[in-house]
Amino acid sequence: MSAFFKVAIIDDEQESARALVEQLKVYPRFHVDGVAHDATSGISMIKRVQPDLLFLDVELPEMYGMELLGEVRNDIKWNMRVVFYTAHDKYMINALRNSAFDFLLKPIDRKEFEIVISRFLVDYETKPALFEREDIVNIHKDSSFMVLLPTGEMRMIKTADVGFFRYASDRKIWEAVLTTGENVSLRRNVSAEFLCAFDKKFIQVHKSYIVNMDFLVMIHDSNCVLCPPFEDCNEVVVSRKYKKGLMEQFCIF
Repeated sequence: MSAFFKVAIIDDEQESARALVEQLKVYPRFHVDGVAHDATSGISMIKRVQPDLLFLDVELPEMYGMELLGEVRNDIKWNMRVVFYTAHDKYMINALRNSAFDFLLKPIDRKEFEIVISRFLVDYETKPALFEREDIVNIHKDSSFMVLLPTGEMRMIKTADVGFFRYASDRKIWEAVLTTGENVSLRRNVSAEFLCAFDKKFIQVHKSYIVNMDFLVMIHDSNCVLCPPFEDCNEVVVSRKYKKGLMEQFCIF
C-alpha cells in the first residue's frame, strides 16, 4: 500500500491557504493535517503535526519563513521537506533554494504544482531530508538570510559575508556589517538571541556586537582584531559580561 503524507501550511493569507488546500485534494496520498496563519501558531503546529511536507509563506507578519524554520530547527527530528511559496518576483527565489526543497510563486500554477508534488514523491524516498542528519539540522549552514530594505524590497545576504552585527541604539535595530563595506539594517523585531541561534559562527561579545567567528583573529585589550576586509575596524569590543563565556567556549588551556 502506498504511503500517505502529512501536509502543513503556514500562510497569513487565508484565501491563499484555502486555494492550496483545494489543490492538494487532487492528490489522495497527501492529507492536510494543519493550517496556520501566523508564525506563533505555525511553530506549534509543526511540532504537533510533524508534517512530511510543509508549505511555508516566505513573508509572515511577525517574521520571515526562514526565520521561522530557524526557530524550530532543533525540534525537527523527522523527515520533512519544505516548500517556500511567495508572491514576490523570482529574483529572490534562487537564494531560497539552499534552504528549501522547492519553491512556488503565488498564484500557484497548476503545472508547477504538479512538478513539485512529483519531485517530492521521488525525492522523499531516495534522498536524505533537509532535517534528517544532525549536521544538516542547522538549516542556515552555508546559506542566507533575508532582510527588508528601506525601499521595501527584500534582499538575501550570505552568512559568510557578515563580518559582525552592531546594534544601532538610536534606531533600536541590529545592522549587518558586510565584507563589501555595506551596513544593512535588519528588521526591528530581530533579536541578539535570534542572530546567535541563526548560525553557530555568530557569537555575541558585547551588548552591541555579535561577531562572525570566522573573521576573528584575536582579542587584544578587549578589542576584537578582525581579518580582512575588517582589519582596520577597531569598534568591536568585548565586554566583561561576555568575555568569560568566550573563554569557556573557545579557549584551550
